[in-house]
Amino acid sequence: MSLRCLPLCLRRLAAGLVLLAAACAHQPAGVSVATLNDCDASGATALPPESVSLAVACPVAPGAETGAAAMRAALSHVAAHGLDPAPYEALADAGGVRDAWLLAATHLRHGVLDPDTLAPRTAPDLTLAPLLTGIALTGDTDAFTAALDRAAPTRSEYAALRAELSRQRALSTLLPSPEDRAAAETRIATLRINLERLRWLPSDYGERYVLANIPAFEVSAVSADGAVERHSAIFGKLSTQTPEFSDQIEYVIFNPWWEVPPSIARRDKLPQFRASPGDVTRLGYRVYDHDGNAIDPSTIDWATVPASPFPYQIRQAPGAANALGQVKIMFPNPDNVYLHDTPEKALFDKEVRAFSSGCIRVKDPLGLAEWVLNDMPDWDRTAIDAAVATGKETRVDLDTTIPVHVVYLTASPGADGEIVYSADVYERDAAVLDALNAAAIAPPSGT
Repeated sequence: MSLRCLPLCLRRLAAGLVLLAAACAHQPAGVSVATLNDCDASGATALPPESVSLAVACPVAPGAETGAAAMRAALSHVAAHGLDPAPYEALADAGGVRDAWLLAATHLRHGVLDPDTLAPRTAPDLTLAPLLTGIALTGDTDAFTAALDRAAPTRSEYAALRAELSRQRALSTLLPSPEDRAAAETRIATLRINLERLRWLPSDYGERYVLANIPAFEVSAVSADGAVERHSAIFGKLSTQTPEFSDQIEYVIFNPWWEVPPSIARRDKLPQFRASPGDVTRLGYRVYDHDGNAIDPSTIDWATVPASPFPYQIRQAPGAANALGQVKIMFPNPDNVYLHDTPEKALFDKEVRAFSSGCIRVKDPLGLAEWVLNDMPDWDRTAIDAAVATGKETRVDLDTTIPVHVVYLTASPGADGEIVYSADVYERDAAVLDALNAAAIAPPSGT
């Protein structure tokens, strides 16, 4: 510590001690101020505001609710967000009231679980400590509860699921038959799972964004004014599941060539060409060796072609049979997932539409492309139709990228605002529920 820090630090400490008695009526026990060792060369405390603590415990006025007690009481409110208050209350009772509150706020902001591993988050996000500003000394339970709510997602679908959770809980106590009560409990569990999934998503979806919900088999284009265009969609098969992720739409291609991924060439195309070699030419496929040289498909005996290593690269030319149809909407990602048209329009009539190799096929894809290109005046619907009519591949780069979120929500608001419960097509719900129920929150060492 610099010597020039000493006078100022001493004055600050003395002033703090003078004020301590006046503050104690409202001070949570165990809160302490920065010590001299926390001063930097300028005389200011080197600790962030949320880390400053009082070394002297305040006596609690008889009958007065302390800030710590109010903070602990607020932890019960996490139940309204689908979380179990017990682990947070146990952590608070172990001596870490503020740690428990910050961890609850962290879980409401980011989720209890890591979405990739489903392991519980055990470290609090200290950037949320400013939520306590102004209420740490004098706040009551309602103030701490409101601060927890501010940590949670603010989007309307999160609020809708919370309201539905409250409704289902109330309903479950009124239903006469065990079967009906069990059904309500299943809906409650589903709502808890999907509230957690919404906490995994970015806090800001974007001013305009695309939301692709796998279990609902739907793609929604959401405008800045809240208007929503909904498109029926086809997602990956059980063996080739569409992943969950967020990205940015960067460009659109009309009349796209299909560069057949090697995995699909081996798994799907090779058996097809063995069974019907004429499909290669009839459906517009082109075959190349790995040096890029074109191969006449009539010279290939597909029955003798090995799946591994597969010796060819396969492309499909634009046209009516092209697997990508008339347009693909691109957001480059490691999984090579994108939105596109399809020649198999009849599949949209199915209720469960898990038919793709992982990409997302969209009904009325040119309408979606028009929405994506809405801010580009040279690409209105007339220009789009003209580009498609040429039959030639045409790429349009967006001036401003658009967020796209591929999500897995088995409960979400429908077009009328009512909650729609969708089938758990990929059977992902149980793992999330088990992890939520088993999540252990260990007190920090030393408490």
